[in-house]
Amino acid sequence: MLTPPHQAASLPDFFYRPLTLPVATAPRLVALNTDLAQQLGLDVDWLHSAEGLAFLSRGLLPGRDDTSPGPVAMAYAGHQFGQFVPSLGDGRAALIADCQMEDGCLVELQIKGTGPTPFSRSGDGQNTLGPALREYLVSEAMHALGIPTTRALAVLTTGDMVDRSEGPVPGAQIVRVARSHVRVGSFQYAAAHGGLEHVRQLADFTIQRLFPDLAAEGPGRYLALLKTTIKQQAQLVARWMEAGFIHGVMNTDNCALSGETLDYGPCAFMDRFDPMKRFSFIDRDGRYAYGRQPALALWNLSRLAECLFPLFDDDEDRAIDQAQEALHDYDGLFHHHWLAGFRRKLGLETRDDHDIRLLEHVLETMHTGQADFTNTFRMMGSPEVAIDGDYSALRDLFPGNRGHFDLCRTEILHRLTLETRPPELRQKTMQGTNPRIIPRNHQVEAALSQAMTGDYRLFHKLHEALKTPFAEADDGLDAAPRPEEEVHHTFCGT
Repeated sequence: MLTPPHQAASLPDFFYRPLTLPVATAPRLVALNTDLAQQLGLDVDWLHSAEGLAFLSRGLLPGRDDTSPGPVAMAYAGHQFGQFVPSLGDGRAALIADCQMEDGCLVELQIKGTGPTPFSRSGDGQNTLGPALREYLVSEAMHALGIPTTRALAVLTTGDMVDRSEGPVPGAQIVRVARSHVRVGSFQYAAAHGGLEHVRQLADFTIQRLFPDLAAEGPGRYLALLKTTIKQQAQLVARWMEAGFIHGVMNTDNCALSGETLDYGPCAFMDRFDPMKRFSFIDRDGRYAYGRQPALALWNLSRLAECLFPLFDDDEDRAIDQAQEALHDYDGLFHHHWLAGFRRKLGLETRDDHDIRLLEHVLETMHTGQADFTNTFRMMGSPEVAIDGDYSALRDLFPGNRGHFDLCRTEILHRLTLETRPPELRQKTMQGTNPRIIPRNHQVEAALSQAMTGDYRLFHKLHEALKTPFAEADDGLDAAPRPEEEVHHTFCGT
């Protein structure tokens, strides 16, 4: 159910700029998430109508009067690859409405690819078809994997061509859904340009929007907000690590207070396991590589603490101590979630003090053995391995060092003597934990290449398969790429 006066407009106008979005030449729906639309209480037939297209492409709603807030671009700052940029903001996006889902959760709808906004700087504000479809596929795959994320409601082509380095490409928009688009960078903007009172206003808004129970904490609610955000980020990044997901651009302006994965630019899932794997073309130093994501999340949270700590206590020293104590909890929280997640992936129900060494040994063996991350864990939970104890096919997935694999197998078999569950139950649980299918980079690129010619069949086939990532199927979409199919770099599309 749409609630057009979105709550973001209740903030002082310091935090946003009102927009009148331009009319697209010929907006056309190329992907509509009907399941999500129904959960939002939106009429699917209406979304296909001229009024529905006007809403999805421009945020126009019938009956909205001049006093109701229309689309807005939100202001924020951010550390981009470690460098602070004091003014960023939505340079090609606009919030258009709040919507209440079936479960009562209030979410925001945002168009990405609006055209120029007051925050566009030298950019054109446009989105293009490839990145829009990529975000649709990957964000919905993340949702199916149970990882907190923004959702994709629709992708539209605009009917215009957009100039990019590779030449003119089809313009597009993606409409995404999030509990909130407030970021660490939003607080940095408030602190840099507005001062403590604006930080307080944004903190109160965020608590009201996302964590209303914290309001009862009184003056302690701001420290509780930091602690809650730390807990959510620790759990979120642990889930990324379990899935072999690399966000690619963990700038503070892409770190959401809602605990949702935000912005799918140069993101990717790993094929062969490599702790320093990265895909972003511009991340030449590996700042946001797979294995560095936990530390970078803490770095981002430290920037949030710098904005919030003056609200904790009138005594600056006490306030800093409280912030540092909260940040010190992050490592333990992340380690707990990481260890629990990888125990599940190996089918370990009991706990052993030596599990951390076993898990590190497994990952090291995958690295030296050039093993595919997803397929290795999936095969560990196959009936042949988990029930029959036949590791021969699994061994073949380690072409780089099968001798190292043999040592690791011995260690796993020894550890399994501590498990009390029947092998059949352990195997079933592992199959519900380790996905058969992820958005493989080479398959995503193939689907996008076909879509650029107007052929969306592979895109829809891949999207349908990714809805049920743990189900068995014989569609070939779980195959690791051949060497010539490997994708080494991804791009954000700006």
